Amino acid sequence: MNTNTGLTTLRFLESHEVFTLDDFMEAVGQGTSERTRYANLCNAVRRGQAYRIRRGLYASNIGAYRDRVPNVALVASKAAPDAVVSHHSALEAHGVAHSPLRTVYFTAPTKVSDFEVRGYRFHRVAPPDVSPELLCEFVTRVRVGDVLVPVTSRERTLVECLANVKLAGGLEELLRSLGGFTTMSADRAWRYAAALGSPTVAARLGWTLELFGDLWEPDARVLDEMRAFLGRGTYRLGDVRSPSRFVSRWRLYVPDGVPYEDWVRG
Repeated sequence: MNTNTGLTTLRFLESHEVFTLDDFMEAVGQGTSERTRYANLCNAVRRGQAYRIRRGLYASNIGAYRDRVPNVALVASKAAPDAVVSHHSALEAHGVAHSPLRTVYFTAPTKVSDFEVRGYRFHRVAPPDVSPELLCEFVTRVRVGDVLVPVTSRERTLVECLANVKLAGGLEELLRSLGGFTTMSADRAWRYAAALGSPTVAARLGWTLELFGDLWEPDARVLDEMRAFLGRGTYRLGDVRSPSRFVSRWRLYVPDGVPYEDWVRG
C-alpha cells in the first residue's frame, strides 16, 4: 500500500508545479489515511522531490520542475484563499508590463506575511473595502505559462495601479505598460473606481484615460461623470517634493518635465 501511494505521490509531483496541502491531500492516495498521505509528502520534501514555500504551500522539484523558478503567478494565486494576482504582477500576467519585477503582488482577504521563493518576493495587498461581489466581477482568468490563474481585470488593474503607483513599479513603468492594452472600458474602470470613493483616484483615472485617448477612445459621458465626482480641492499624482504642473481639467498635479508622449508609446 505504501509503495503504491509513493508512486501516486510522484505522479502528482510530476504534474503539479505548485500546490497547496489541501490539493495534495484531495488528489493523492485516497485509500490511505490523512496521516499517511501527509507523511508521504514530508518524505518527498526530505528527499528533495518537493519543497515547502510557506505554511500549506509547496512546489514540485522533479521532472520538468526540477531546480527551476516556479510559475510565480501560480504561487501568488495559491498563497491564500481567494488570492488574485494584482498591480504590476497583473500587468505582467496580461502581457503588457514594460519591465519584469522581482516582487510579485497579489490581493487576498487573508493576511499573509511576505515570503520569498528563489529570488522572488511575494507581497500580499489587502483588497479595497468594497463588496466581495464587485471584487469578483473584476477578476478574470489569464493563461500564464501552462495554467490559468485569477488576475485582476484590465480595468481593475488600471484603477488599483493608479491608486498606489508604487505597486505598479512607478509612474513611468505604469504608463509605458498601459499602452499594451489596446482596449480599455472607461465605463467599467469608472464603475470600479467610483466604488472606492476616492476623488484622488477619480482624478488620476480621468487624466490617464485622456492621456491614452487616441488608443482607448473613452466615452465623454463617463469622463464628465468623473469630473462631477471631484471636489473643490486639488489632487496629486507623484511625489509632493518633485516639480509638478497643474492639470486644471482634473484639478490634478502631475510630474513636470516628463516625456508623457514617449511613455504612452511604450
